[in-house]
Amino acid sequence: MSMSLPEQRTAKGRLLQWRNGPLAAADPLAAWQGLLDARGLTESDDFFSPRLADLPDPFAMKDMDKAATRLARAIGNGEAIHIFGDFDADGVNGTAILVEALRAAGATVTFSIPHRADDGHGVGVESVRQVVAESACRMGLSVDTGTTCFDACDEAARLGFDLIISDHHLPEATLPAAFALLNPARSDCGFAERALCGTGVAFFLLMAVWKKLTDQGNRPAYDLRALLDRVAVATVADVMDLVGVNRILVAHGLQRLNSAPSIGMAALMQVARVNKTVTAETIGFHLAPRINAAGRMQHGEAAMRLLSTSDAGEALRLAEQLDETNKQRRKVEVEVFKQAEEKLADADVLAVYDERWHAGVVGLAAGRLARKHGRPAAVGFVTPEGDIRVSLRGMNGFHIGALLNDCSDHLAGFGGHAGAGGGTITAGNWAAFHAAFAAAVARQTEGVSDHLVQQVDGVLEAGAMHFGLAERLARFEPFGRANPPSLWLLRDIQIAERRNLKGNVVRLKLTDGSRWLDGIVFGAGAMNGVIEQGMTVSLIGQLQKDDYRGGQAIQFVIEDAIAPA
Repeated sequence: MSMSLPEQRTAKGRLLQWRNGPLAAADPLAAWQGLLDARGLTESDDFFSPRLADLPDPFAMKDMDKAATRLARAIGNGEAIHIFGDFDADGVNGTAILVEALRAAGATVTFSIPHRADDGHGVGVESVRQVVAESACRMGLSVDTGTTCFDACDEAARLGFDLIISDHHLPEATLPAAFALLNPARSDCGFAERALCGTGVAFFLLMAVWKKLTDQGNRPAYDLRALLDRVAVATVADVMDLVGVNRILVAHGLQRLNSAPSIGMAALMQVARVNKTVTAETIGFHLAPRINAAGRMQHGEAAMRLLSTSDAGEALRLAEQLDETNKQRRKVEVEVFKQAEEKLADADVLAVYDERWHAGVVGLAAGRLARKHGRPAAVGFVTPEGDIRVSLRGMNGFHIGALLNDCSDHLAGFGGHAGAGGGTITAGNWAAFHAAFAAAVARQTEGVSDHLVQQVDGVLEAGAMHFGLAERLARFEPFGRANPPSLWLLRDIQIAERRNLKGNVVRLKLTDGSRWLDGIVFGAGAMNGVIEQGMTVSLIGQLQKDDYRGGQAIQFVIEDAIAPA
């Protein structure tokens, strides 16, 4: 069997390259062993049996002992605690788990979620002043935000308000003067390989607080494992690497979603018509968009209340509300993307704004632009004060947090990580930001390979397409960034039959002349011309169990194709 890959581009315009190195297999066992070797794993590796017991000690995170001690003291003394959340899926899930757990431990907890357009990301100075002025609260805790909120931390210290920052966004060279700052991205930290989302950081904080309370003989009856469904959703929604600590959290969170979801999550799954096993893909395509829709189109508080309610009736009402909001979001997003394309025309630099655009969809439009053009995009809207609030998205190989750091001289405030971020450009500074953004993208581009590349794990013969292999490949789930599903090249296979189904789904009967295999395409698009009945083509896709037919049925889920030379 040839170990070389085709040199021509696929139907989607991509060049094939090996993910880890040449691999060709004629039988299922050779394919499985070759994949294990390529990914540096063994059959009995802990990777395939993620255990909560293997989570790292939360006190290994910088400032954790100080933060957990202060929170435990607040709970013991009956002090009020205020949570400063954020409006995206990570922020609202993090707020929800903190509010639910701390209240279960006996604390008096209030929370606030900023409005995307009116407030933007971050803990505001006025927000701190308001909490102090309106209540006797002298203790606050951020989640998924705050690392670059210097003024808010200074004001909190001046007012005698102990503000703990829990976040994961990239810090600046100096850190704010918070009471404690929990952030694995700190240069002096590196906890969990700096891979946690904001909700993940909050979960480890709760683990540490529970340990403190236990040591004091005051362990809460509440089981923190009940929060893992929301930790999983936040981790997947924020596109974190699904290896190491995150793999453990998401694997166990998916178990909760499938067996004992929280009341809010159960309602959301019902409204989203999720009626089969929940996977990371289910979260990314069905649950996270509906949670994010609240903060994008209206206010993130609706999502936060859904994720923390104990009332099934309220949960269903809120879930239906989020579903409608998500439909509205889709329509607005398509229109903004279309207008952004028109304004940019053939511009090399993907940076654009408009005063008409909705604050909640500029990040999605930036993501569409980045995917289409293969380089970072910045899309903004104009605030009532005349500032431009911009959202940045990128492709693999680019680091958005670093791009924002490079543009920081022209930003009034910003925050971000590898895949996404945003900031505020004061009136009159757009041209300077545009130039800095162009230069920063150009510098990063030098180290980024051709984005029109499709990595494959190996070349398979039809004889390797076996239920046993499909069953083993499923052990790599949950799939996500840093742990992609295996993609295989199936060479010179004949399309014996093609059936077009509803929803732009295509079913294929494939044969190598002696064996038969079912193929399926979700959204044929550019592939249509090369997957006609009677053609002999090469296909790129995933080998999966066919849950629809059940038993030992398998199918090849086709993602791209190569026409005969």
